[in-house]
Amino acid sequence: MGKHLRMSRIIKPSTGKSIIVAMDHGLFLGPITGLENILKSIEKVVEGQPDALQITAGIASVASKFLKGKNSPGFVLRVDAANIWRSRPEPKEGYHVTVASVEDAVRLGADAIVAFFFIGYETDRQEAENLERLAEMVSKCRIWQMPIIIEPLVIERGAHAVRDPERIKLAVRIASEIGADALKVDYTGDQKSFAEIVESATAPILVRGGPKMESDEAVLKMVKEAIEVGAIGLVFGRNIWQHDRPAAILEALRAIVHENANFDQAMKILIQRWR
Repeated sequence: MGKHLRMSRIIKPSTGKSIIVAMDHGLFLGPITGLENILKSIEKVVEGQPDALQITAGIASVASKFLKGKNSPGFVLRVDAANIWRSRPEPKEGYHVTVASVEDAVRLGADAIVAFFFIGYETDRQEAENLERLAEMVSKCRIWQMPIIIEPLVIERGAHAVRDPERIKLAVRIASEIGADALKVDYTGDQKSFAEIVESATAPILVRGGPKMESDEAVLKMVKEAIEVGAIGLVFGRNIWQHDRPAAILEALRAIVHENANFDQAMKILIQRWR
């Protein structure tokens, strides 16, 4: 029962869908644009009523006021870190490490944890170590009834997001096989290939935002397409808190995810919020 209760604080029971805002980027990239003052950024995001925040242990400790109360967002704890996206100082071989445990998540009152699974390491040994750590985490999550969201990503040196459908499908299936409760997955750019990925998974898929998109139209279009072929929601970061009005884009996204609004209806909501 513990896992179901925790999941219900992340995935809205009335719709079976979810909007999670990822705000853990400081762990990988430092205080980038939109996250210079993390508490002010969280305050702006919470105004848009996301279903959950994805944050680190350190930020959860100083931002606990935003997580308290019946109408507060759920809490997804980031438990690992990597430096592969950083440009200054540029990584040498790159690292991927665990920074929090399942027990930490329980002590902090988290509703779920999130961890990476990378395909595309420089060596097979690195991928094997990543998979082994994840399997151990999944086992502990079963003991503690803590949901685990696995983020299966294809990586290449110098690339921020690799959206090759076949490699993503491989990573998603491996993450499914070891027991993910949900998956945070890159959109592949078209509904046909993404639908195949959704079908190949055994856990619900939340579409990942990745780098900041070129327009609001692109953001809303991608989410609508993903939802239509089976995604249960999204985990977005830069496309929310780097927006001029985070609450406005969240309201438009909420209309698509929870109210089944079409693209035009969502754009109308966004335009109205800008006035």
